[in-house]
Amino acid sequence: MKPSVTLSAGEWRIMEHLWDNSPQTLTELVKAVSPVSGWSKSTIVTMVSRLEAKGAVSYTEGIRARQYAPAIPREQAALEETESFLHRVYRGSVGMMVHTLADGRGLTDQDIEELSAVLEKARGERT
Repeated sequence: MKPSVTLSAGEWRIMEHLWDNSPQTLTELVKAVSPVSGWSKSTIVTMVSRLEAKGAVSYTEGIRARQYAPAIPREQAALEETESFLHRVYRGSVGMMVHTLADGRGLTDQDIEELSAVLEKARGERT
């Protein structure tokens, strides 16, 4: 298993773009991310450098520029973020989290059906 990587909200934005559009040069990243984020080129370069240091992105040398791509799958990052959130906010209790969601915003019939299907699948995988 790869080491745990935690991502800031801004880093998530860059990673989402890379997961959907890889590889990308810094110029391509700036052109795509800057208009929706309002970030300058130097901000994006700094964030990509941080992501590289964390092991979340890697690059290959292109003909004219480095080509950046995710070094971790989206599913791994999402799982790590979910587990971190669950432990930080709900002391690891899935039940407490679902209870809070049900009480706070209510669960639609579709939400309940999706949760039931997930729980049935988990039950089947344990036996």
